[in-house]
Amino acid sequence: MGALRKACVRYRMTTVVIVLIEIAILILFGFHMRYSDYAMPNPYPTTHPVGPADSNNSKGPGGVTPAPPTPSENDSFASSPSPSLSPIPLSLPPHHPLSPQSSSPSPLPPPVSSSSDSGTASSGVNSTASGRTGSAAIGQLFPTTAIAGNQVAGNDSSTDSRPTETTPVPAAVKNAKITDNYAMFEDVHAMMFVGFGFLMTFLKRYGFSSVGFNFLLSAFVLQWSTLTGGYILYWNKETKKSYIDIISLINGDFACAAVLISFGVVLGKMSPLQYFIMAFIEIVAYEANCLFVYQFLRATDVGCSITVHIFGAFFGLTVSWINYRKETKEAEEKEGSVYQSDVFSMIGTLFLWLLYPSFNAVFAVDEGKLRAIINTYYSLTASCIASFAFSALVTKDKFKMVHIQNSTLAGGVAIGTLADYIIQPWGAILVGGVAGSVSVLGYRFLTPFLANYLRLHDTCGVINLHGIPGLISGLGSVLAGGLATKELYGDGLEKLFPAGRSPQQLAAYQAAATGTSFGLAIVSGIITGVILRIPIWNVPTADEMFDDDMPWDLPKDDDDDYTMNGNATTGQFRPSTNQAYENSLEMQAREKKDEDY
Repeated sequence: MGALRKACVRYRMTTVVIVLIEIAILILFGFHMRYSDYAMPNPYPTTHPVGPADSNNSKGPGGVTPAPPTPSENDSFASSPSPSLSPIPLSLPPHHPLSPQSSSPSPLPPPVSSSSDSGTASSGVNSTASGRTGSAAIGQLFPTTAIAGNQVAGNDSSTDSRPTETTPVPAAVKNAKITDNYAMFEDVHAMMFVGFGFLMTFLKRYGFSSVGFNFLLSAFVLQWSTLTGGYILYWNKETKKSYIDIISLINGDFACAAVLISFGVVLGKMSPLQYFIMAFIEIVAYEANCLFVYQFLRATDVGCSITVHIFGAFFGLTVSWINYRKETKEAEEKEGSVYQSDVFSMIGTLFLWLLYPSFNAVFAVDEGKLRAIINTYYSLTASCIASFAFSALVTKDKFKMVHIQNSTLAGGVAIGTLADYIIQPWGAILVGGVAGSVSVLGYRFLTPFLANYLRLHDTCGVINLHGIPGLISGLGSVLAGGLATKELYGDGLEKLFPAGRSPQQLAAYQAAATGTSFGLAIVSGIITGVILRIPIWNVPTADEMFDDDMPWDLPKDDDDDYTMNGNATTGQFRPSTNQAYENSLEMQAREKKDEDY
């Protein structure tokens, strides 16, 4: 009874902290978060591409209304820079479709032609609202531009009917590509909740916690990252608000991925309250890292291997190292897997493997989106093949499930930053094969070395799936950036990289971004680890590690006197003391009978 009362007191504190933070988020959302709507006056900051300081808005600097851009006969509006567009400070990551690094120089719709030559006028817009493949009207009317995070397509025109600060954007234009964006958003969303959630169910007695806490942290991070990102990256100084669109939701999922990667390092070794506090602090550091990498360095990272995988992995590893306790060694017996738990973990692997092209391609633009899908596709296949081959090599002609669950995904991580680069399919296969091989070798040799000699315990082997493959991706972008030339990329060079940089400068900035993410992850991880060592966070004992018994009310089967062993997803049961004794006697009798036979 005393232990039960103590547990109630501990987890009541968890409830209080979570509820207080959620109330604070609710209040801040009420004051500062709004829908992104282009019918509203100046929804974005002055430095934003559609802000009032942009000369492509209805009023440019000084209140002067500029003449609309006039494209040439041979060049489309999307590929020719606007003559009135002057360089402005970045307020969005280069991979953001509303960023100046996007494929479009102007985020507002181009002039709409009323001539009959194109066969489409204002009525043609409505005729294409039902989908992408009905006709080419959207492609004829509008160039590739970004509206509230959604890209639409079209052609030249001389009549300027673009919406101003008070003119609503036509619904067909605003929603022309929202279906595509939402489809990829749903893929990424499923990766966070189903992919990561089930991937961590390999622990035989921690299944409830693996899926449940993954669910809790993901939901919390989606809110908290929107809020912090709104303040740090997308704040509108004029309206004192931050505006939310479909890209905001996708950014939330990417922030969620960074936290879940860190969660995998400390899985089973912390209390629910510690997980929550870690996520709370990590998101602030994550958004600050994005600010530096995307806005100050203006590095490219379409698949976010630098800002998500490197940062999340080494942040979690540092937190784990700071919070290492001898009790972890004592609890190793419960850290293993069983047959059914490994099967359930493979569900997460397959979800992540199948949906990974959407993760790497969702922020790519124009032809870069197709390259991102193709490169990720072949890199994943190569890492899968290499993982099976090297797993058999290091385990003496047998496959090990931990390698198949994790190393097969390393190709998606390693190709992330390079996804929209021109590296050709054979280059993607090479990257994926190297990543899968190195990942398997890491699980075989590096993980035990870190645990035994450096006191760095990594529950899910995150350094092998995210850390090292992320570094491969960052360093690969240094090499590929150094080879990026106008001859290779053509007009696409300035869509992918900041204008005016030489290949040597591109390589230097990619290296700086990789080093920045690594360094900031270590520094913020140390700070977070020290905070989590404070005893007030319900630090689990050795008996409570890797076990669902304390944080969950586990179901019981009265007929067989069984209690769940903490892994609801596997269907594994742990018998009570008497039942265990009876089972033991029955097993001994059965073994003796087999020997006699």
